[in-house]
Amino acid sequence: FMKTQWDRVGYRFRDKCVVLRDNVVKSANKGEFWESALFGRWLVLSSYHMTDENLPKYIEIIRKFKPKFILAFPSVITILARFMRENDVEPFATVKAILCSSENLYLWQRELLEEVFQCRVYSWYGHVEMAVLAGECEVSTHYHIFPEYGIVALIAKDGKPATKEGEMEEIIATGISNFIYPLIRYRIMDLALPSNTKCKCGRNYALLKNIEGRLQELIITGTGRLISMTAINMHPGVLDNVKQYQFYQEKEGEVIFNIIKKDTYTQRDTEYIRRELLKKLGEDMRLEIRFVDQIPRTQSGKYRFLIQKLPIGFGGK
Repeated sequence: FMKTQWDRVGYRFRDKCVVLRDNVVKSANKGEFWESALFGRWLVLSSYHMTDENLPKYIEIIRKFKPKFILAFPSVITILARFMRENDVEPFATVKAILCSSENLYLWQRELLEEVFQCRVYSWYGHVEMAVLAGECEVSTHYHIFPEYGIVALIAKDGKPATKEGEMEEIIATGISNFIYPLIRYRIMDLALPSNTKCKCGRNYALLKNIEGRLQELIITGTGRLISMTAINMHPGVLDNVKQYQFYQEKEGEVIFNIIKKDTYTQRDTEYIRRELLKKLGEDMRLEIRFVDQIPRTQSGKYRFLIQKLPIGFGGK
């Protein structure tokens, strides 16, 4: 299934590929933040040493390697893309596409990656329980659900089958490719926007407009509204002087916005960020901005944009 998905975007077995995921590179302690894999076809880069001091080395080795594709966590390759944009680094001429997976790809990330790397960005959706798999095709950013991989249903917030296009729904899936431990009507706790259209690529697959992420990636307002992180799409300029950020919520109607500042950050940035975020969050939210020195990753090496401590119900629960 993965080969079929990658074939759509032009990937071939012998193509060179750079990998930027949750990789730990043994030679990193010696100042080499990369290692070869698959007989030299893949260049695996450490995602744990991407500092401003080290990133020029990353760029140099990628350019020397001349990859055709980059396989990455969106949050990890975003670090490289922001550094390249801020330092006017030319894109890699050989790279034909960015292949993103294992995290939700937000609109602002897609726009940044396509601007910096000057190529198409593709995303696919799946999980280790093997109940659903879906990916973009060569002509659309809609997710095409593999019917041979799993049977997928969508339910609305009231627990009934989804009927309206464009409303946030919960994914329910029955895997048919795991013969040892199949999951039946599995509640993945992921949300998506369905589409009733057919793709121009000609594949007769059910489509998802967008993956909204996990239930724990929703912010709860004071009136009980659920705000997806995909809806908080900040336009260019708002976060230019922010190195990293993360939302944190443990009370309904209140959210903390943690920021790691750049040296160029000023009080005007705080005022600008507060004003723009409140436009997205609404009047029934209280926003607190805090400055931190570090934002931890998950055990799998990902950067989470929201730490949600509240239980969130969906689909009748």
